[in-house]
Amino acid sequence: MSANNFLLMDFFSHILWVHIPTRNKIWHSEALFFAMLPDVGFLLIMFYSMFWSPGQITYSDAMRTIPQIFLDIYFMLHSFITVFIVGIILWKLKPRLLPALSGWVIHILLDIPFHETSTFATRFIFPLSSDVYFQGITWNNILILALNYLAIVCVYAYVIHKENMKQKLGDEWEMDMIDEINCFIAYMSTHLGAYVFNDKRISVSDGKRYSLRRAFGTISGKDQKGIGEIEDNRPRTVLHEDGGG
Repeated sequence: MSANNFLLMDFFSHILWVHIPTRNKIWHSEALFFAMLPDVGFLLIMFYSMFWSPGQITYSDAMRTIPQIFLDIYFMLHSFITVFIVGIILWKLKPRLLPALSGWVIHILLDIPFHETSTFATRFIFPLSSDVYFQGITWNNILILALNYLAIVCVYAYVIHKENMKQKLGDEWEMDMIDEINCFIAYMSTHLGAYVFNDKRISVSDGKRYSLRRAFGTISGKDQKGIGEIEDNRPRTVLHEDGGG
């Protein structure tokens, strides 16, 4: 199998790992977008080696002459610092999309142990430091890829089984570790994020507008559960019987 085929398998594994925990979320598409985003940096490097490098040289020779800006873009897209900055921007502009950044985080977490110490080692706190990374295991190993996709199949099967059991047992279902993690992430991405970053004013069912900070402490629990739980207070036309004639 060629190096490009291994890299293609790496790309799809990122998508599949993010798809499993986010497939039932309203921000599923955005999570997949963020899961693919870091690989844009590598695609730029590949385009340089194929089309922009001088003359007919090999990929290895192209990597020795590549401008540093290409590598910096790659490192930035694989850095938790960049994810944090984008997260702050999302809280200010589109806070509902903040959980979708989990796709980006999962991508980086997968790359840290599975990129060997070389040009593409994951500098996960770049630009604070370009020297902090781990000696990982390269994806260019058929055994690693086989184990990776076997793990994806096993986890996906477990999640499907768990959801079927939830529907079957209903209120008798006892939360497992995955449920606890989901609850923790949901709490942190709504309550804490709203208190720290976002002061936008929102409308609630009583017609008033609150900042997110105040809303979580003042509006009823019914309003905090979602649109499907909010009372509909829109005015309605009431038809009265006129008694005939």
